[in-house]
Amino acid sequence: MVKNQIKKWRRVKHYLNYFMILASIAFLVSCVTVDEDARIGNVAPSPELIPPPNFTRGLITRRVAEPLYPLRAKNLGIEGWVTVEFSVDEEGEVLSNTIRTVEEQPEGFFEQSAINAARRMLFDNTRGQILDEIRYVFRYELEEQSSILIEPPTNEVVFRELIPIRYITPNYPNVAKELGIEGYVVVNFDVNARGVVEDTSIVESEPPGVFNEEAINSAYRLRFEPRIINDDSVRVSDVQYRFDWQLPDQ
Repeated sequence: MVKNQIKKWRRVKHYLNYFMILASIAFLVSCVTVDEDARIGNVAPSPELIPPPNFTRGLITRRVAEPLYPLRAKNLGIEGWVTVEFSVDEEGEVLSNTIRTVEEQPEGFFEQSAINAARRMLFDNTRGQILDEIRYVFRYELEEQSSILIEPPTNEVVFRELIPIRYITPNYPNVAKELGIEGYVVVNFDVNARGVVEDTSIVESEPPGVFNEEAINSAYRLRFEPRIINDDSVRVSDVQYRFDWQLPDQ
């Protein structure tokens, strides 16, 4: 009787060991299958941060400023994107003081470059009113490098146009305001290698002489990021800028 129970227990133990081996094999096979599926793309990879779409509220983009690739990011081989938000005035120009960064990936490399590029954008604004909360994405992608080492050209030109960094709202002359006079002045000036305005002169004014003094004073207060050629800041002559004086609607 005892011998039969021992034999029966041994038989059960044998089957238990057998099933445990089968279960282990099945588990290993499932792991391999999952890894293979992930390798060939049958399993969704971990989510990546994808830049959101532009949101221009129906505006038609007339000029997109290509942002400068920050040298530090380029040397480190870093790519990324920046979403900026800003307002656009009735003429389709970006209001510089409204530009802000919504998101930057990765952080700390591309923000200032994107803000500078946003300042130079231009739109067709058919609505004729200021539009807020415009969003635009600037992407930074490195060009594919050839596997063959090529000597860089010695005559490579690095160029960047003038970028306004300070906008001025000119004072409204008291006499003109009291008499309800509106107008504009076009000023001509040079911008030196430090981005400072020099040698101003009046190109056009309407009505003549009413706003000239305020226009000259305001022009000297403008500031720019200088033009760059061959990595050097250079002087720019004959820059024209228009100041407008308009009374608020009553």
